[in-house]
Amino acid sequence: MMEAALLPGDVPPLLASLESKPPVSIRQHARKVTGELFPGSDLVPWCPTGRYLEERPVFTLDPLFHAGAYYVQEASGMSLWQLAPYLSAITSPRVLDACAAPGGKSTLLLDILPQNGLLVSNEVIRTRVPVLAQNLARWGYGNVVVTQNNPADLGRLTGYFDVVVADVPCSGEGLFRKDPESRKIWSPALVALCVSRQRRILSDLWPCLRQGGLLVYSTCTFNRMEDEEQVDWIRDHLGARLLLGPQKYLPHQIKGEGFFMALLEKTPPTDTESKKSLPPQRGKKGGSLSRVPDGAPRHLEGPYSWSMKGPFLKAFPQELIPQMQSLESLLNVFHSGIAVATKKGDDWVPWADLALAKDFNKDAYPVFRATRSQAVAFLRRDPLVFPSGTEKGYLLLTYNDMPLGFVKNLGLRSNNLHPVSRRIFLSLKQSDH
Repeated sequence: MMEAALLPGDVPPLLASLESKPPVSIRQHARKVTGELFPGSDLVPWCPTGRYLEERPVFTLDPLFHAGAYYVQEASGMSLWQLAPYLSAITSPRVLDACAAPGGKSTLLLDILPQNGLLVSNEVIRTRVPVLAQNLARWGYGNVVVTQNNPADLGRLTGYFDVVVADVPCSGEGLFRKDPESRKIWSPALVALCVSRQRRILSDLWPCLRQGGLLVYSTCTFNRMEDEEQVDWIRDHLGARLLLGPQKYLPHQIKGEGFFMALLEKTPPTDTESKKSLPPQRGKKGGSLSRVPDGAPRHLEGPYSWSMKGPFLKAFPQELIPQMQSLESLLNVFHSGIAVATKKGDDWVPWADLALAKDFNKDAYPVFRATRSQAVAFLRRDPLVFPSGTEKGYLLLTYNDMPLGFVKNLGLRSNNLHPVSRRIFLSLKQSDH
């Protein structure tokens, strides 16, 4: 099966590459970071914000990772950056990342989306949704809706999306070097099962892509059945033409893992076909949005709309709020917009996501500049005691001028407002062993 997918003579070097050390790569935040986070690192050729690292640091203990300064992503997957010129040519693009967890492609899409673009980041498996939402919160954009829906549910949004990214479940041959355990479960039967599942997912999603819209189809496999033959099937059975690719990234040819990608266009539109709006809202899921009380903190720079969702103050990009509210009523929405604060009595408690937002006004709260050990203690939710004379009340904790989150300084003690769900358990001392 592998021989059929490769050129003569490629199999031995490919197999040899699977026994080598996998490369380490990160992608810097395009709008939060200026300059080099890792000086001397090599550029990922197909992604201007991608960098190769010589060694793999303990990312969990790097406060800059938790601040959303960079995302740890496999280099081959960064090839999605090629979508940037296509997105810039679409007016107010609506993009669906259909199989999004843990969030690498969604964070990249947010970096290349125009400001008025909307991303729906969907994950079918319920247990993987919180990690996806956390990674997107670190990335700090407000124009994203995180959902947990089956492809058939998304397909009911007929003609709504301009772009659908389908990084479909696959047999995982491209991960053989990075995850040796994946070799043990691979079989021709698994490939056949994946082919069937991929076609079902694509068929279910196809109606939500407008005529003339773009489909990014990708896998982390080598075999033709899940790659080139699936592209042929999309063209012949769903109705599309190939715009870019197919591209195959093989670990013995590039510095990265195995990856496959193709960009296709749904059958071009007729004169009467255009992007469609969502159907009227039905009963809302997850609580309704309501008026914001006077005195609510509004510490984001830019055109945002503000609403209450239960006790939460939330911010949404102004021109996108009708769409985002409609999606709340039609899909199983886990999170949308930016969580800003929680109202407790007369107090507004700042929420962690506010500090991580790319448009956060850093002058809104007194700043405490933490050392690395203090920042890691904050991420562990350890008790923090501040030097005498430190301003009392809510403080913004920063590390290397990057906001990390909030604490409430009470003088002799403080309340650590880092979310329990994002708490780390590794300590600096443990990393030395």
